[in-house]
Amino acid sequence: MPRIVSRTTDQSDAALIDRCLAGDQEAWTELVNRYSRLVYSIAFKSGLDEDHAADVVQNVFTIVLRRLESLQDTDRFSAWLITTSHRESWRYKKQMREQPLDETFNPVDDEPTAPQQVIAWEQASLVHRALDRLGDRCQRLLRMLFLEDPRPAYEDIAA
Repeated sequence: MPRIVSRTTDQSDAALIDRCLAGDQEAWTELVNRYSRLVYSIAFKSGLDEDHAADVVQNVFTIVLRRLESLQDTDRFSAWLITTSHRESWRYKKQMREQPLDETFNPVDDEPTAPQQVIAWEQASLVHRALDRLGDRCQRLLRMLFLEDPRPAYEDIAA
């Protein structure tokens, strides 16, 4: 899966979803960038190869786009997205089983359970909230050091 470089915003999922529903393309891009790696990792850990996991990412965000208006609890978007990603991965794998298996299939180690993934994402959310409490300069430095991918050059961090 190609790496996606995103500029991290401080907005909550609910705020981004509201902006998406208002037709803001940048908000949709941010939402996809924020969660595409999570969706990809769920698909990949379910035993799909890189190409099929990328297909699942595309399918999941198509589902998100179609159902965004009917999403009732936007504060639990990440949990809903994890469940949707698991279901789409399972559906994709079932569809693949109906086709002849490739000889090079190599199952991946057991994946963490959905509750473990939700806990991990909730912890990440707490980190982002804690960052929000810091001054602007400290926030920018910590985001550059730990949240931007690829990591910026030392000169950019020093500036």
